[in-house]
Amino acid sequence: MEDKLRNARPDQVLDLRGESCPEPQIEIVKKLNSMNQGEVLEVITDEEPMDVTIPAICKGRGYPCVSVREGTTFRIKILKAK
Repeated sequence: MEDKLRNARPDQVLDLRGESCPEPQIEIVKKLNSMNQGEVLEVITDEEPMDVTIPAICKGRGYPCVSVREGTTFRIKILKAK
């Protein structure tokens, strides 16, 4: 599942580079709430704590996610599973 999600083309992209907590978490939840089941959201962030907090949000909601670090940027893909 992880490889499939890592290679999935996102349906929506949220670029949150330069944003500080807690605003990014609020934006992610809003975006996920507006998406359909089975769609993939890609979150782009340069805020290192988000690499921990986004997966925690996803786990609590039952959404699989994968994170890839590219230098100082994180690309986190989230599958809205339910």
